[in-house]
Amino acid sequence: MLAAITPRTKEVFIANPNNPTGTMVTMDALERFMNRVPDHVVTVIDEAYYEFVQEPQDTMKFVREGRNVILLRTFSKIQGLAGLRIGYGIGPENLVGVLHKTRQPFNANAIAQAGAVAGLLDDEHQNRTRQVTDEGRTYLQDEFAKLNLEYVPSHANFVLVKVGDGNVVFQKMLDQGIIIRAMAEYKLPDWVRISVGTMEQNRRCMKTLKEVLAR
Repeated sequence: MLAAITPRTKEVFIANPNNPTGTMVTMDALERFMNRVPDHVVTVIDEAYYEFVQEPQDTMKFVREGRNVILLRTFSKIQGLAGLRIGYGIGPENLVGVLHKTRQPFNANAIAQAGAVAGLLDDEHQNRTRQVTDEGRTYLQDEFAKLNLEYVPSHANFVLVKVGDGNVVFQKMLDQGIIIRAMAEYKLPDWVRISVGTMEQNRRCMKTLKEVLAR
């Protein structure tokens, strides 16, 4: 990514953990990148799945150091408030000022803000969601390994797995009332992304996947 930056480059986006792979960029790699990225480039670190990471990285240090960086986080994932369409960004005052000039007026309603504050304060819910996700992700990855399916070890609340024709598997799973995501739009036509649910949901998903692949 550093090699691709030119004088015309304005922003660089790093998703961490990444979607749809669930992979992580290490703090060492981020620091090497931040130390070399040109001053005219804004680095946007998308941390939508930040709270699912067992040992979250201190990316706030880049903000504290006054780097040209914006951290993006959301209440749609571990807090489960996707319907409220609310998240937040953290950055230096000059960049935040630009965002305030360009954002839509009244872009976050009072109910969404109240829900966001409640979500931030509800450690019990976040810890429980993280535990359920860790257990479910381990289960899915173990099952994929038993089926000799190639998958990408994930740090997020989903797993990317190679199943053959992803669009066909998606449709056949949908016919059975189970929604997964085909990855053809990411130029990964042989892969699907499966989100972690409750263990009951995970077992039903795997049972159906096995039946679909067997056919």
